[in-house]
Amino acid sequence: MNAELFLEPGLTIIHGNNGNGKSNLLEAIHILSVCKSQRAINDKDLIRFNSPGHDAVGQPLDIHTKVSADIRRSNESTKIQFDIFEIDNIMQLKNKQLYNGNGPLKQKSLKKLFRVNGVRRKVSEFIGEVNAVLFTVQDLELIYGPPKIRRRYLDMLISQHNREYLRALQRYQKTVLQRNHLLRSIKNGTSQISELTPWDQHIITDGGYIVHTRSMIIKNLSDLSVNQHNLLSPLKERLNLIYLTETGEQLPESDQPTVSGVLKQKLLDSVNKDINKGFTTVGPHRDDFKITINDIDSARFASRGQARIAALSLKLAEAQYLSDVRSENPLILLDDVFSELDPDRREMVLSLITDYEQSLITTSDMDYIPKASKSNVKIFKVSEGNISSVN
Repeated sequence: MNAELFLEPGLTIIHGNNGNGKSNLLEAIHILSVCKSQRAINDKDLIRFNSPGHDAVGQPLDIHTKVSADIRRSNESTKIQFDIFEIDNIMQLKNKQLYNGNGPLKQKSLKKLFRVNGVRRKVSEFIGEVNAVLFTVQDLELIYGPPKIRRRYLDMLISQHNREYLRALQRYQKTVLQRNHLLRSIKNGTSQISELTPWDQHIITDGGYIVHTRSMIIKNLSDLSVNQHNLLSPLKERLNLIYLTETGEQLPESDQPTVSGVLKQKLLDSVNKDINKGFTTVGPHRDDFKITINDIDSARFASRGQARIAALSLKLAEAQYLSDVRSENPLILLDDVFSELDPDRREMVLSLITDYEQSLITTSDMDYIPKASKSNVKIFKVSEGNISSVN
């Protein structure tokens, strides 16, 4: 989609048939918030497939996607921009070019740039410039999906307001890669167990911080989700969120030093297993959280309707959480969510999101939008990637 759009405060509806680009618009806004796609498997999927290959004089162009926005607050305006390029790198090894008979071998690579008011920033300095909460039909994966989806969800949420968490997460991920490489070397007999010590200390420090922060956020989200779920659940069922370690154990409430101490002991206990497997088996990269309904694991026993309400309650709690910790409303983005809700739930969700300063809803059927709201909202029509105002 190639579009520029001015979005006024209040509720905006993006209407159009499926496959015309409605979801792309919301995804672009969400990417500016977390620098990751909700849908794309990897960053390469964000690049336009129909990008031009050469410029006016025949020089090859980098394949390129750009998303930018002007954020207007009461006392300031901030321009943010995210660019991702696919570029050709000539492969070199020890300063010797490799050839395939037709010239140097080329390798595709991605380059990402982050700018705030035209100034380049690190990703850790860019995330959080704008906050957004995205609701999609894929949110059921928070209930039924694998642990990595729930970890990713937590990491993106926390990183929006806690840059120290994001930096600790980046350090931790690099540490685990290095430790895993060392574990395989120890198994092969080319390294010693004693060489694990510095890497273990990094895992204990950063990993303990990550686990403690996540567990506190889960407790906060759980408390907020209860109120949202009580409004949305027709049976008034009890919703609860529980942080789990890699073994499925519930993490007891404790301070960060205690969490780091538990992680230290787990690393000591698992060292032989880690060497045999060739990777680190304990730590926040293996943790999870579960959502229970009436104390029953929703991943195993919840119906699709129950799971939909639980996931929606969690996202509404996320919006309230970000509003509390940031002292400003996040953008609310609902991607075709109303199609799977009954009329009463649609009315309730719409009532809840209109408390926020700015909300966007996509739909393929305007009948899904409660009638009372249609008279005082901005409506855009999307067709074949083009967007135009209806009112």
